Amino acid sequence: MGIRGPRPARQRSAAGPFIFVLLIVGLIVGGVRGLVADRVGTEPDTAKDPHAESRSFVITRGETAGTIAQNLQDQGFIRSALAFSFILYDTGRETSLQSGTYTISPAFTPRELARVFEKAPSEQTVLRIIEGWRLSETAAAVNKAFPTITVDEFLKTAVVGQRQNTVLAGLPADTSLEGFLFPDTYFFKPTATATQIVDALVDQFELRVGRTLRQAAVDRKTTIYDIVKLGSIVEREARDRQESATIAGVYTNRLDIGMKLDADPTVQYAVGEWREPTLQDLEVDSPYNTYKVAGLPPTPICSPGQAALEGAASPAHVPYFYFVAKNDGTGDHAFARTLEEHEANRIKYGNK
Repeated sequence: MGIRGPRPARQRSAAGPFIFVLLIVGLIVGGVRGLVADRVGTEPDTAKDPHAESRSFVITRGETAGTIAQNLQDQGFIRSALAFSFILYDTGRETSLQSGTYTISPAFTPRELARVFEKAPSEQTVLRIIEGWRLSETAAAVNKAFPTITVDEFLKTAVVGQRQNTVLAGLPADTSLEGFLFPDTYFFKPTATATQIVDALVDQFELRVGRTLRQAAVDRKTTIYDIVKLGSIVEREARDRQESATIAGVYTNRLDIGMKLDADPTVQYAVGEWREPTLQDLEVDSPYNTYKVAGLPPTPICSPGQAALEGAASPAHVPYFYFVAKNDGTGDHAFARTLEEHEANRIKYGNK
Protein backbone atom coordinates (compact mmCIF):
# COMPACT_ATOMS: atom_id res chain seq x y z
CA MET A 1 0.00 0.00 0.00
CA GLY A 2 1.18 3.50 -0.81
CA ILE A 3 1.74 6.08 1.91
CA ARG A 4 -0.93 8.74 1.90
CA GLY A 5 -0.20 12.35 2.63
CA PRO A 6 -1.56 13.83 5.87
CA ARG A 7 -5.16 14.89 5.86
CA PRO A 8 -5.81 18.60 6.31
CA ALA A 9 -6.81 19.48 9.88
CA ARG A 10 -10.56 19.57 10.40
CA GLN A 11 -11.98 22.84 11.64
CA ARG A 12 -14.35 22.58 14.58
CA SER A 13 -17.81 23.76 13.62
CA ALA A 14 -19.24 26.61 15.67
CA ALA A 15 -22.49 24.64 15.67
CA GLY A 16 -20.85 21.75 17.51
CA PRO A 17 -21.45 22.97 21.10
CA PHE A 18 -25.00 24.07 20.16
CA ILE A 19 -25.86 20.64 18.77
CA PHE A 20 -24.21 19.06 21.84
CA VAL A 21 -26.47 21.11 24.12
CA LEU A 22 -29.57 20.22 22.11
CA LEU A 23 -28.66 16.56 22.49
CA ILE A 24 -28.32 16.85 26.26
CA VAL A 25 -31.57 18.77 26.62
CA GLY A 26 -33.38 16.33 24.37
CA LEU A 27 -32.15 13.37 26.35
CA ILE A 28 -33.07 14.85 29.72
CA VAL A 29 -36.42 16.33 28.70
CA GLY A 30 -37.25 13.35 26.55
CA GLY A 31 -37.55 11.09 29.55
CA VAL A 32 -34.26 9.23 29.19
CA ARG A 33 -32.35 11.07 31.89
CA GLY A 34 -31.31 7.71 33.30
CA LEU A 35 -29.43 6.87 30.12
CA VAL A 36 -27.37 10.06 30.35
CA ALA A 37 -26.83 9.56 34.08
CA ASP A 38 -25.55 6.05 33.40
CA ARG A 39 -23.28 7.39 30.67
CA VAL A 40 -21.64 10.05 32.88
CA GLY A 41 -21.53 7.79 35.94
CA THR A 42 -19.56 9.42 38.77
CA GLU A 43 -17.92 12.02 36.51
CA PRO A 44 -20.02 14.95 37.85
CA ASP A 45 -18.45 14.41 41.28
CA THR A 46 -14.95 13.42 40.14
CA ALA A 47 -12.12 15.93 39.91
CA LYS A 48 -9.65 15.52 37.08
CA ASP A 49 -6.66 16.15 39.38
CA PRO A 50 -7.35 16.60 43.13
CA HIS A 51 -3.90 18.11 43.69
CA ALA A 52 -3.77 20.53 40.75
CA GLU A 53 -2.91 24.21 41.06
CA SER A 54 -5.40 26.98 40.31
CA ARG A 55 -5.34 29.02 37.10
CA SER A 56 -7.54 31.35 35.12
CA PHE A 57 -10.59 30.42 33.06
CA VAL A 58 -12.62 32.92 31.08
CA ILE A 59 -16.33 32.80 30.33
CA THR A 60 -17.19 35.29 27.61
CA ARG A 61 -20.52 37.06 27.57
CA GLY A 62 -22.94 35.17 25.31
CA GLU A 63 -21.15 31.82 25.41
CA THR A 64 -23.47 28.82 25.51
CA ALA A 65 -23.38 26.17 28.18
CA GLY A 66 -22.13 23.70 25.58
CA THR A 67 -19.23 25.97 24.59
CA ILE A 68 -18.25 26.49 28.21
CA ALA A 69 -18.34 22.74 28.83
CA GLN A 70 -16.15 22.06 25.81
CA ASN A 71 -13.71 24.82 26.78
CA LEU A 72 -13.37 23.36 30.26
CA GLN A 73 -12.51 19.97 28.80
CA ASP A 74 -10.16 21.38 26.15
CA GLN A 75 -8.27 23.43 28.73
CA GLY A 76 -7.82 20.46 31.03
CA PHE A 77 -10.13 21.46 33.87
CA ILE A 78 -12.55 18.54 33.55
CA ARG A 79 -12.48 15.08 32.04
CA SER A 80 -15.94 15.16 30.52
CA ALA A 81 -17.82 18.02 28.86
CA LEU A 82 -20.85 15.74 28.83
CA ALA A 83 -20.78 15.41 32.64
CA PHE A 84 -20.60 19.19 33.11
CA SER A 85 -23.46 19.80 30.66
CA PHE A 86 -25.54 17.11 32.29
CA ILE A 87 -25.15 18.77 35.70
CA LEU A 88 -26.14 22.16 34.28
CA TYR A 89 -29.32 20.96 32.63
CA ASP A 90 -30.24 18.46 35.32
CA THR A 91 -30.10 21.20 37.99
CA GLY A 92 -31.51 24.00 35.87
CA ARG A 93 -28.31 26.05 35.87
CA GLU A 94 -27.77 26.19 32.11
CA THR A 95 -28.77 29.88 31.90
CA SER A 96 -27.27 30.94 35.24
CA LEU A 97 -23.58 30.99 34.32
CA GLN A 98 -21.94 34.40 34.73
CA SER A 99 -19.28 35.81 32.43
CA GLY A 100 -15.89 36.82 33.81
CA THR A 101 -12.40 35.59 34.61
CA TYR A 102 -12.42 32.86 37.25
CA THR A 103 -9.62 31.27 39.22
CA ILE A 104 -10.39 27.55 39.22
CA SER A 105 -8.56 24.25 39.29
CA PRO A 106 -8.81 20.70 37.92
CA ALA A 107 -9.25 19.84 41.62
CA PHE A 108 -12.85 21.07 41.29
CA THR A 109 -15.52 18.61 40.25
CA PRO A 110 -17.97 19.50 37.46
CA ARG A 111 -20.69 19.91 40.10
CA GLU A 112 -18.52 22.34 42.06
CA LEU A 113 -17.66 24.30 38.92
CA ALA A 114 -21.34 24.66 38.06
CA ARG A 115 -21.83 26.27 41.46
CA VAL A 116 -18.76 28.50 41.04
CA PHE A 117 -20.00 29.91 37.74
CA GLU A 118 -23.38 30.90 39.17
CA LYS A 119 -21.84 34.01 40.70
CA ALA A 120 -19.59 36.57 39.07
CA PRO A 121 -15.93 36.34 40.18
CA SER A 122 -16.25 39.61 42.12
CA GLU A 123 -19.09 38.21 44.24
CA GLN A 124 -17.36 35.18 45.74
CA THR A 125 -13.98 33.68 46.52
CA VAL A 126 -13.52 29.94 46.11
CA LEU A 127 -11.19 28.16 48.52
CA ARG A 128 -10.11 24.59 47.84
CA ILE A 129 -8.50 22.68 50.73
CA ILE A 130 -6.73 19.52 49.60
CA GLU A 131 -6.68 16.24 51.51
CA GLY A 132 -3.31 15.76 53.18
CA TRP A 133 -2.36 19.42 53.50
CA ARG A 134 -0.66 20.44 56.71
CA LEU A 135 -1.97 23.55 58.47
CA SER A 136 0.77 25.76 57.03
CA GLU A 137 -0.23 24.72 53.50
CA THR A 138 -3.85 25.56 54.23
CA ALA A 139 -2.75 28.94 55.61
CA ALA A 140 -0.81 29.62 52.41
CA ALA A 141 -3.86 28.75 50.29
CA VAL A 142 -6.04 31.08 52.36
CA ASN A 143 -3.51 33.89 51.97
CA LYS A 144 -3.44 33.35 48.20
CA ALA A 145 -7.24 33.49 47.96
CA PHE A 146 -7.60 36.28 50.56
CA PRO A 147 -4.44 38.43 50.39
CA THR A 148 -5.53 40.56 53.36
CA ILE A 149 -5.32 37.48 55.62
CA THR A 150 -1.67 36.79 56.38
CA VAL A 151 -0.35 33.29 56.97
CA ASP A 152 0.57 34.25 60.53
CA GLU A 153 -2.93 35.62 61.23
CA PHE A 154 -4.56 32.45 59.97
CA LEU A 155 -2.26 30.21 62.01
CA LYS A 156 -3.00 32.21 65.16
CA THR A 157 -6.73 31.93 64.47
CA ALA A 158 -6.61 28.18 63.81
CA VAL A 159 -6.66 27.08 67.45
CA VAL A 160 -9.45 25.59 69.52
CA GLY A 161 -10.07 28.85 71.40
CA GLN A 162 -13.69 29.23 72.53
CA ARG A 163 -15.16 27.03 69.77
CA GLN A 164 -17.89 24.70 70.98
CA ASN A 165 -17.69 22.00 68.29
CA THR A 166 -18.19 18.61 69.93
CA VAL A 167 -15.21 17.13 68.05
CA LEU A 168 -13.01 19.59 69.95
CA ALA A 169 -14.43 18.80 73.39
CA GLY A 170 -11.75 18.42 76.05
CA LEU A 171 -8.93 19.98 74.03
CA PRO A 172 -7.09 22.95 75.59
CA ALA A 173 -7.92 26.34 74.09
CA ASP A 174 -4.40 26.78 72.69
CA THR A 175 -4.47 23.45 70.81
CA SER A 176 -3.77 23.82 67.10
CA LEU A 177 -6.57 22.84 64.74
CA GLU A 178 -4.15 20.79 62.66
CA GLY A 179 -6.27 17.88 61.40
CA PHE A 180 -9.66 19.54 61.99
CA LEU A 181 -9.85 21.83 58.94
CA PHE A 182 -11.89 19.64 56.65
CA PRO A 183 -10.61 19.36 53.06
CA ASP A 184 -13.32 20.47 50.67
CA THR A 185 -14.31 23.27 48.29
CA TYR A 186 -15.67 26.36 50.03
CA PHE A 187 -17.40 29.49 48.76
CA PHE A 188 -16.91 32.70 50.72
CA LYS A 189 -17.63 36.37 50.34
CA PRO A 190 -14.43 38.19 49.29
CA THR A 191 -14.57 40.01 52.65
CA ALA A 192 -14.44 36.80 54.74
CA THR A 193 -12.24 36.95 57.84
CA ALA A 194 -9.79 34.37 59.16
CA THR A 195 -12.21 33.50 61.95
CA GLN A 196 -15.10 32.96 59.53
CA ILE A 197 -12.98 30.70 57.35
CA VAL A 198 -11.67 28.61 60.24
CA ASP A 199 -15.19 28.29 61.66
CA ALA A 200 -16.52 27.08 58.30
CA LEU A 201 -13.79 24.45 57.92
CA VAL A 202 -14.24 23.11 61.46
CA ASP A 203 -18.04 23.13 61.11
CA GLN A 204 -17.69 21.08 57.92
CA PHE A 205 -15.47 18.61 59.79
CA GLU A 206 -18.17 18.29 62.44
CA LEU A 207 -20.89 17.85 59.83
CA ARG A 208 -19.10 15.27 57.73
CA VAL A 209 -17.43 13.03 60.32
CA GLY A 210 -18.37 14.25 63.79
CA ARG A 211 -20.99 11.61 64.49
CA THR A 212 -18.78 8.81 63.15
CA LEU A 213 -15.82 9.88 65.28
CA ARG A 214 -17.86 10.34 68.45
CA GLN A 215 -19.33 6.85 68.15
CA ALA A 216 -15.95 5.31 67.28
CA ALA A 217 -14.31 6.94 70.29
CA VAL A 218 -16.93 5.36 72.56
CA ASP A 219 -16.84 1.96 70.88
CA ARG A 220 -13.05 1.73 70.83
CA LYS A 221 -12.48 3.41 74.22
CA THR A 222 -10.22 6.05 72.76
CA THR A 223 -10.41 9.77 71.98
CA ILE A 224 -11.50 11.64 68.89
CA TYR A 225 -8.10 13.37 68.91
CA ASP A 226 -6.24 10.06 68.68
CA ILE A 227 -8.52 8.90 65.85
CA VAL A 228 -7.75 12.11 63.95
CA LYS A 229 -4.02 11.60 64.54
CA LEU A 230 -4.26 8.11 63.06
CA GLY A 231 -6.45 9.36 60.23
CA SER A 232 -3.89 12.00 59.31
CA ILE A 233 -1.20 9.35 58.92
CA VAL A 234 -3.54 7.16 56.89
CA GLU A 235 -4.33 10.14 54.64
CA ARG A 236 -0.68 10.58 53.72
CA GLU A 237 -0.17 6.83 53.14
CA ALA A 238 -3.34 5.72 51.34
CA ARG A 239 -3.31 7.00 47.80
CA ASP A 240 -5.94 4.37 47.06
CA ARG A 241 -8.85 5.30 49.34
CA GLN A 242 -9.99 1.68 49.41
CA GLU A 243 -6.85 0.85 51.39
CA SER A 244 -7.58 3.37 54.15
CA ALA A 245 -9.15 0.94 56.62
CA THR A 246 -6.49 -1.70 55.94
CA ILE A 247 -3.62 0.72 56.54
CA ALA A 248 -5.37 1.93 59.69
CA GLY A 249 -5.64 -1.72 60.73
CA VAL A 250 -1.88 -2.25 60.31
CA TYR A 251 -1.07 0.76 62.47
CA THR A 252 -3.66 -0.29 65.06
CA ASN A 253 -2.06 -3.73 65.28
CA ARG A 254 1.28 -2.07 65.95
CA LEU A 255 -0.16 0.25 68.57
CA ASP A 256 -1.85 -2.65 70.34
CA ILE A 257 1.47 -4.42 70.96
CA GLY A 258 3.58 -1.32 71.60
CA MET A 259 5.40 -1.59 68.28
CA LYS A 260 6.70 1.65 66.75
CA LEU A 261 4.63 2.87 63.79
CA ASP A 262 7.66 3.53 61.51
CA ALA A 263 5.43 5.89 59.50
CA ASP A 264 7.24 7.96 56.87
CA PRO A 265 4.64 10.78 56.87
CA THR A 266 5.37 11.59 60.52
CA VAL A 267 9.05 12.02 59.68
CA GLN A 268 8.12 14.17 56.69
CA TYR A 269 6.07 16.34 59.04
CA ALA A 270 8.99 16.59 61.44
CA VAL A 271 11.42 17.78 58.76
CA GLY A 272 8.85 20.07 57.16
CA GLU A 273 8.73 18.54 53.67
CA TRP A 274 6.51 15.98 51.96
CA ARG A 275 9.36 14.06 50.31
CA GLU A 276 10.95 10.65 50.50
CA PRO A 277 12.73 10.55 53.88
CA THR A 278 16.49 10.07 53.83
CA LEU A 279 18.35 7.85 56.28
CA GLN A 280 19.40 11.05 58.04
CA ASP A 281 15.76 12.13 58.30
CA LEU A 282 14.88 8.85 60.01
CA GLU A 283 17.29 9.80 62.82
CA VAL A 284 15.83 13.26 63.42
CA ASP A 285 15.25 14.02 67.08
CA SER A 286 11.53 14.81 67.16
CA PRO A 287 8.46 13.54 69.01
CA TYR A 288 6.93 13.14 65.53
CA ASN A 289 9.60 10.65 64.45
CA THR A 290 7.69 7.38 64.83
CA TYR A 291 10.81 5.43 63.83
CA LYS A 292 12.26 6.44 67.21
CA VAL A 293 9.23 7.17 69.38
CA ALA A 294 6.48 4.62 70.02
CA GLY A 295 2.81 5.54 69.84
CA LEU A 296 0.93 8.19 67.88
CA PRO A 297 2.50 11.59 67.19
CA PRO A 298 1.68 14.48 69.55
CA THR A 299 -0.81 16.01 67.08
CA PRO A 300 -2.36 15.20 63.71
CA ILE A 301 0.07 15.83 60.86
CA CYS A 302 -2.35 17.00 58.15
CA SER A 303 -6.00 17.48 57.25
CA PRO A 304 -7.37 13.99 56.58
CA GLY A 305 -10.31 13.48 54.25
CA GLN A 306 -13.45 11.49 54.93
CA ALA A 307 -12.12 8.13 53.72
CA ALA A 308 -9.02 8.33 55.92
CA LEU A 309 -11.01 9.41 58.97
CA GLU A 310 -13.59 6.67 58.49
CA GLY A 311 -10.78 4.15 58.05
CA ALA A 312 -9.16 5.34 61.29
CA ALA A 313 -12.51 5.27 63.06
CA SER A 314 -13.12 1.67 62.01
CA PRO A 315 -9.78 -0.02 61.19
CA ALA A 316 -9.96 -3.27 59.29
CA HIS A 317 -9.29 -6.44 61.27
CA VAL A 318 -6.25 -7.69 59.39
CA PRO A 319 -3.29 -9.91 60.33
CA TYR A 320 -0.74 -7.47 58.90
CA PHE A 321 2.00 -5.49 60.63
CA TYR A 322 3.84 -4.21 57.55
CA PHE A 323 3.17 -2.70 54.15
CA VAL A 324 5.21 -1.30 51.30
CA ALA A 325 4.31 0.62 48.15
CA LYS A 326 4.09 -1.49 45.00
CA ASN A 327 5.51 1.34 42.86
CA ASP A 328 3.35 0.27 39.94
CA GLY A 329 1.53 3.55 39.43
CA THR A 330 -1.62 2.44 41.26
CA GLY A 331 -0.65 3.77 44.68
CA ASP A 332 -1.46 0.36 46.15
CA HIS A 333 0.57 -1.44 48.80
CA ALA A 334 1.73 -4.99 49.48
CA PHE A 335 0.88 -6.09 53.02
CA ALA A 336 2.76 -8.60 55.13
CA ARG A 337 2.35 -10.46 58.39
CA THR A 338 6.03 -10.94 59.22
CA LEU A 339 9.26 -9.02 58.77
CA GLU A 340 10.48 -11.76 56.44
CA GLU A 341 7.44 -11.34 54.18
CA HIS A 342 7.88 -7.59 54.31
CA GLU A 343 11.53 -7.76 53.25
CA ALA A 344 10.58 -10.03 50.36
CA ASN A 345 7.97 -7.47 49.27
CA ARG A 346 10.53 -4.66 49.49
CA ILE A 347 12.83 -6.53 47.15
CA LYS A 348 10.01 -7.54 44.83
CA TYR A 349 8.73 -3.99 44.42
CA GLY A 350 12.10 -2.26 44.33
CA ASN A 351 11.91 -0.44 47.66
CA LYS A 352 15.09 0.36 49.52
